[in-house]
Amino acid sequence: MKVHLVLVSVALTALLLTATELAGETSPAAAPSTPAPGVPSVLVPSSAPVAPSSRVYASGSDLPDGPGFPSSGAGTFHVVAGEGPVVGTGPLRTYAVEVEDGITVDEQAFAAFVDATLADPRGWTARGARAVRRVSGPASVRIRLASQQTARAVCGFEIPVDVSCNDGGFVTLNGARWFRGAVAFLPDLTSYRRYMVNHEVGHAFGQGHQPCGVAGGPAPVMMQQTFGVANDEIVRITGGVPQGAFIPRDGKVCTPNGWPFP
Repeated sequence: MKVHLVLVSVALTALLLTATELAGETSPAAAPSTPAPGVPSVLVPSSAPVAPSSRVYASGSDLPDGPGFPSSGAGTFHVVAGEGPVVGTGPLRTYAVEVEDGITVDEQAFAAFVDATLADPRGWTARGARAVRRVSGPASVRIRLASQQTARAVCGFEIPVDVSCNDGGFVTLNGARWFRGAVAFLPDLTSYRRYMVNHEVGHAFGQGHQPCGVAGGPAPVMMQQTFGVANDEIVRITGGVPQGAFIPRDGKVCTPNGWPFP
């Protein structure tokens, strides 16, 4: 099937992107594409510097080059200690932050990123739709950072792409994507992480997938931007596997966006 072009800016379309490595504080010149199984990684700060890479990506769904990431863990999770105030107005939704046992990350940094994302006025609390509060006990949404293999087991790998997912209020964020991001967002790892959190929590809040609606405009946060920001590209990658929404093959291409209300 012919690969369709992905728009990476309003003025420039190109699916074949010269990528940027998402490097850590001590970035090697050429980090391996895939870590050794079971090797843990330390959480990369969202402000980490990036180094150039010569790789050209064939698809918007490719996992970018970058630092190592947790490839496997125990498959069980523990709560990251901490609670927070009520943010927003409207019906209250509580959430807990969890990390998979057996992977080594800066858990407080991960939890702080989730907190800041959900508390942002551009997030799901905008316009009085709902309020959120982080708790350490029972919660309506549990946001989990998982290893690559655990995420594949939970979210599926029928389409051979590393993705995150929500299942009954259990939000699984794929560690491979947390550390590497997605082609459409390169080199902005921070924005992609916001997208991960908001997209999957959006599913937990009852939101379904959406296509790019306005060519050149910001992608809806519920668009499957891990696959790309072009409707045609998403149709090509998903290959007829149901996505819970009709995605038209209409040539529309959006710009990357991680906020429900940008």
